[in-house]
Amino acid sequence: MFRNYLVILILLLISTNALAEITMDPWEFLGAQDSQLNGICSSGHYLFATTHEGLHFYNFQTEQWTDRTWPGWIGKGKYAAVAGQMHEQRLVTGGVNAWFKGTLFFSDDMGETESLVRESEGGRVTDLGASIFVEPTLYACTWSDVVDGEFLRSDDDGETWSLILGHGHHMMTDLEVLGHQEVFLAGDNYVAHTTDGGLNWQNLQGNLPVGEGIYCMLAQPAMTSLPSPGKDKTDAADLMASNDTGLFLYDFDTGLWEMILPDSCRSIAQRFCYEGLFICWTETYAVTWDGRIMATMNGDWENWQDITGDLIPGTPIDVETNGWGVFVAMQGGGVFHSQGMQPLSDVPGLASNLEIKAFPNPFNPATTIKFETPVAGRALLQVFDVRGALVETLFEGEVEAGTHSHQWRPQGLGSGVYRTVLQIEGQAVHGSVVLLK
Repeated sequence: MFRNYLVILILLLISTNALAEITMDPWEFLGAQDSQLNGICSSGHYLFATTHEGLHFYNFQTEQWTDRTWPGWIGKGKYAAVAGQMHEQRLVTGGVNAWFKGTLFFSDDMGETESLVRESEGGRVTDLGASIFVEPTLYACTWSDVVDGEFLRSDDDGETWSLILGHGHHMMTDLEVLGHQEVFLAGDNYVAHTTDGGLNWQNLQGNLPVGEGIYCMLAQPAMTSLPSPGKDKTDAADLMASNDTGLFLYDFDTGLWEMILPDSCRSIAQRFCYEGLFICWTETYAVTWDGRIMATMNGDWENWQDITGDLIPGTPIDVETNGWGVFVAMQGGGVFHSQGMQPLSDVPGLASNLEIKAFPNPFNPATTIKFETPVAGRALLQVFDVRGALVETLFEGEVEAGTHSHQWRPQGLGSGVYRTVLQIEGQAVHGSVVLLK
């Protein structure tokens, strides 16, 4: 059952504006050519490429890579990273040391120097997660085939960690943090769910095959139900998990899982995309264990496309999505980037020679909206909500050809997706920004 709010908006508001055709933007090499690469993840305006000898990170604002590896050092392996939520230069990383114990480090200079804050007996750190709105709560999980893994929580942006029990997992592979108290935790052969920070848990095993461990998981909030500090539970739009038998989608009404891809997956990612005020869609990507990248749009689980293309060298091992595009890590080394699945529509007035971007995105409390125009003329820059209601006019007046920027610092608005619309001399171009509070 596909219950995404944005797709419902399409059906209700723009059912006549169907997307006509879909193409995949080509893959381009982004960087991190490292034979020790083991995965990618993103946080804030950074993309992290973790390796057995440390990590590399890409800053989307400066478009620069930074190397934080220790070549030849045993026990410097990193498997997860998250940018600090409350500290500008804070970097929190999880990995494994030379004695196969999990490690959690934090740094206040983006990894140039770091402090070990926890050594886990429960094996390597497999994932780190932060709430989708800015606050100091972080979560981590570990995996070991010898002793019980650990599920950990930090309430001070990664400086100290406490052990949380009761989830029932022996080995944990993945977690998704929606609110500061709400976490989906995967491991063994089921997904556990808490809405109170780990005091109580719900077992979401349902009809998943017994004895099949979960490799990866994805949980996305419905856009009508973004979390807030005073809200305990977030309605999830999609919850997916993959084991040796395939990729499954959870039905929150029946408590049952439906197989949506008969291939075992090692990574899943999903994102919302927009073109125009109301043309919007979802993209779901999965990396299979046999080295393919599969994708589908708008929850059309009957029609997956193989978009691996000519990615070289090596085998795809991880996929990540954010507002800057789709990213794939290769086992042979290197991170590749694509703009994603691009629908070709007949929406009039979209200008191919205008460009509009926002940094940071997602943002809180402010973002800078930058646009470039090849011609001079009268410009109108406005922000709309997803219903099409005007939120704010940021600029109206004459501009010269070139690059222009305006800061948007919304007041009194809730978390959500907002549309940026630039009009110049009868032409229009659209963008989107995500406010997380």
